[in-house]
Amino acid sequence: MGIVNSPALAAKAKSMYGLRLKKEDYDELLRKSTVPEIAGYLKNETEYGSTMRDIYENRIHRGQLEQLIRQNMYEKIERLLKFSMLTNHEFYRLNIVKREIEVILLILRAIIQDEEHEDIQYSTLISEIPLALSDYFSYDIDKISETSSLEDILDILQGTSYRAVLKKYMDKKEEKLDLPAIEQELFSAYYQNVFRVIEKNFSGRVKKELMDIYKTQIELMNIVKIYRMKKFFKVSNEYIEKTMVHMKSRMSDTFIKHLIAQPDAESVLRVLESSKYKMYVDDKEYTYIEYYSDQIKYHLAKRYMRFSIDSPVIYTVYVILMELEISNITNIIEAVRYGTQKSEVESLLIY
Repeated sequence: MGIVNSPALAAKAKSMYGLRLKKEDYDELLRKSTVPEIAGYLKNETEYGSTMRDIYENRIHRGQLEQLIRQNMYEKIERLLKFSMLTNHEFYRLNIVKREIEVILLILRAIIQDEEHEDIQYSTLISEIPLALSDYFSYDIDKISETSSLEDILDILQGTSYRAVLKKYMDKKEEKLDLPAIEQELFSAYYQNVFRVIEKNFSGRVKKELMDIYKTQIELMNIVKIYRMKKFFKVSNEYIEKTMVHMKSRMSDTFIKHLIAQPDAESVLRVLESSKYKMYVDDKEYTYIEYYSDQIKYHLAKRYMRFSIDSPVIYTVYVILMELEISNITNIIEAVRYGTQKSEVESLLIY
């Protein structure tokens, strides 16, 4: 594995993970009643202050705060890679490639929703774009964050593998762009590349653990997609089947079809609760499928963070754990905005 496995990166990531939010931090955040109060605590009492030192928290609004905490995560990723001088290694670039796909899907969704729903702000959606990572993207992230045209996206993606996928669906001239199909094709290609890179660079324990992490990601992505389509969309089982990513998944086709065949979203959850995933979760009622999925991600990532000594594994799960922390903070911010009961929000925090 050579330099791909960097003890310095492993030690740095574990040290940075030690600065994560703890129970006492979440308890304090849950006591706050306004967004500026949350911002003030994060700025003055946590590591997020490194990103927020120049902001005046009493004037910050929800969108700005959420953008800053995401920016903090991207800065940590960049810091880790620069520290270990592995920024351009194909394995450590996989996270960047995933962000590239997420940004494309985010922009497509923002354009389509902005056209269809006046209550969804395009600017709010694109605030999730990781501008801190712009130097590492294969396309111009500044340009794509400013576009509101599907045609312009094709020009911006010129020279990338993503363009051909989008053009294929745009050329169909259908009334509505088939976003689930585009997502399936982009992520199928992404995971195919992930497993190619793992096979090329790793062996033994590290290869096995990385395969475990990424196979779990595929399974959870498919589960969430099945649930959401059953819950929120009127589509056929055949259409749901076409949106699945089958690459290296440990879920058998029979089990996937069994989930898809369920009459509603609640039935999907009942099947899952009696499956192998039951061991990863607690006894809470699962109001949101994302909570169910995130619980599994958390337990798997925390286990590897605690016991692994290999930087590829530690780096991968560090990013997962930071994403879950961002989700926790966002849930608290949203609870303040909508006046949600604190006990309800607390029950959905994962740490």
